[in-house]
Amino acid sequence: MLWRLGRYRDKGRLAQALAESRGKIPGALRRELLRLGAVELARFLADLWPQLERATRQQLTALAEEEGIIGAWLEVLEEGKPFEKTAAAAVLGEMEVKAALGPLLAALGDGDGGVQMAVTAALIRLGDARCLGPLLVALKEPRRWPPARVAEILLAFKQESLPLLLELLERETDEEMTVRLINILATFKEGQSLTALTRFLDDEREDVRRAAASALGEIGCFTGARALVKALKDPSAGVRAAAALALGKLKSREALSSLKECLADKSWEVRTAAAAALGEIGTAGEAHPTKGE
Repeated sequence: MLWRLGRYRDKGRLAQALAESRGKIPGALRRELLRLGAVELARFLADLWPQLERATRQQLTALAEEEGIIGAWLEVLEEGKPFEKTAAAAVLGEMEVKAALGPLLAALGDGDGGVQMAVTAALIRLGDARCLGPLLVALKEPRRWPPARVAEILLAFKQESLPLLLELLERETDEEMTVRLINILATFKEGQSLTALTRFLDDEREDVRRAAASALGEIGCFTGARALVKALKDPSAGVRAAAALALGKLKSREALSSLKECLADKSWEVRTAAAAALGEIGTAGEAHPTKGE
């Protein structure tokens, strides 16, 4: 096929001609595009895509389908070099190729950070909520699937993914996974998560309680302040410190007296957190943790 032959030398002129085509790509221009080769064409189109009119984008997508280029990009996602996978993911996302959903999900587990970023952006651009199920499963394998990238995609589908995350959190028993889910919910900053997160302040697992306290601060819902004040009495210094910092983020003046008491806590971590929280609330002048352990 023509698109497998060499490169077109003057991409600047090619880009200008394509941008000025106004949805009507002449045959000569189509042939020049095909001469770029699959990977070069992917990089070229991904960079140029925001400048193109909708009609031009539609013609380019149709051209890629007719000439088998989309199939080539899908193969690149599986077997290409990192820079090739990055280019393929970018253009497939821009073109919103639904058939790319599975290959993109598989490529999310690539060990290259650049590929992961490109695939994440492509899945978000694709906007296909069918990715949510596999992504929730992927959260259980953080060594294979990057949790931060998975969370970024889930956040982009907030309306659809939030109920699923809360349901999963409700039945999850693994401590590491529970903490991971709580941390993801914190990035959503949704009051809908408040009840579930507050419940985990009483969990028997220290790391879970600490994560829940931090998440309540990130969400920024003032109704969580009362539970956080209670958490200042938690037996774990880490949980007490997390609760103090969360109250600072909430700027909860109702917690002032409790936070001042924490300035004399036996843990330096808690004293420092309480001082920082009081500073956030606006009483930094009074925030001087006492010396001790």
